[in-house]
Amino acid sequence: MKKYGYVVYLILANALVSGCDNKHKEDEKLKLTLTQEINASMVTIDGGRFQMGDFGPLVGDKLPFSPDIDNKPLHWVNISDFRMTKNRITWKQFNEWLRVRGRDKTHYYTSVSNNKYAGKFQKYLGDTYPASVVWQDAKEFCQWFGNVSGRNISLPTEAQWEFAARAGGEFRLFANNDNLYNEGDPNEKLNFTHTRMPVGSYPSNPLGLYDMMGNGNEWMNDWYAEQYYQVSPMNDPQGPEYGDKKVLRGYLGSMFGLYSITRGKLTPSHEGPNHGFRCVENSPFK
Repeated sequence: MKKYGYVVYLILANALVSGCDNKHKEDEKLKLTLTQEINASMVTIDGGRFQMGDFGPLVGDKLPFSPDIDNKPLHWVNISDFRMTKNRITWKQFNEWLRVRGRDKTHYYTSVSNNKYAGKFQKYLGDTYPASVVWQDAKEFCQWFGNVSGRNISLPTEAQWEFAARAGGEFRLFANNDNLYNEGDPNEKLNFTHTRMPVGSYPSNPLGLYDMMGNGNEWMNDWYAEQYYQVSPMNDPQGPEYGDKKVLRGYLGSMFGLYSITRGKLTPSHEGPNHGFRCVENSPFK
């Protein structure tokens, strides 16, 4: 009887070890696939010098484009070369990362999934839609990608983001393909959405980046300070050293619909339907 019990124990132990080995192999395969997918999606952006902020006084009627104070003064910035994911990270990619990290799906994701009254918000949890996460998870995702791929990966600075959104710092009001405001269904050849669509539904901007305008907004690496542009360094500004809110860029808008120069801010722990992210690789590249 004791011998029989010992045999059963060995069988169960071997099954447990085998199950753990299989999960480990699956997770390693998923990690490799995920990192390869993200790396393949990165667009190389040649750096340069541009004027960051509200450039209205330099063009057209020579008037400010927005009444906001925090996108002024217009100031020169030198940006080093960098690489940026052409799309925001999707729910599929983010949830695969959670699985590899041994973490449960986020509170926002599960609460919307399980809410029968959530309506269209459940649709926005689809695999190809941009993930909406708290700042810390966005930061950790990019850092993890950097660690496993041996690259210098982070969230974009807002200077990098604006330079990229404006197609290398051009005086473009709208961060889309043709610098025109045509909101609506991509099947009608319109060029951005203020609601949600799968990433890449609309044409890219001239640098090959999708959804720099519309489809939610994006967490930046920078802390927010209203007066930061007054003291921002010229070379690769990183934002203030500390703060209580993080910068958001993207579909933020104003009464004038200016999506490239308008800044937003939120507490890093804010959880909601609109806050996506993408990752950048900083030079030198590997």
